[in-house]
Amino acid sequence: MALYNFTNETSFDGILIGTATSVSAFPIMLLVFIWFTVFIGGIKRQSDRFGYSDVPQWSLLASLSILLLGLMMTFTAGLLNSATLGIIVGLNIITGAWFFLSRGRIE
Repeated sequence: MALYNFTNETSFDGILIGTATSVSAFPIMLLVFIWFTVFIGGIKRQSDRFGYSDVPQWSLLASLSILLLGLMMTFTAGLLNSATLGIIVGLNIITGAWFFLSRGRIE
């Protein structure tokens, strides 16, 4: 008896939808992984190139990337609920305010 019966899917989105219906935390954990990958990767690359990193900028870019992915995930019914999308929008508002109120290295 298998814990997860893998369906014969040929498309990437079909595989993601099949996994998300079996494991309910998968879409949220995917968004958290993408946020941390963009955030930490951007800070590290900018710090290696210029010697400093703009943390509010990378936080906003990471938040915008998960907002776009979250909006795409709402096209499929049941993949991402409205409460999670509301948290993502709230995170974007907070990081946007942090970015626009912060003083960068150039200013």
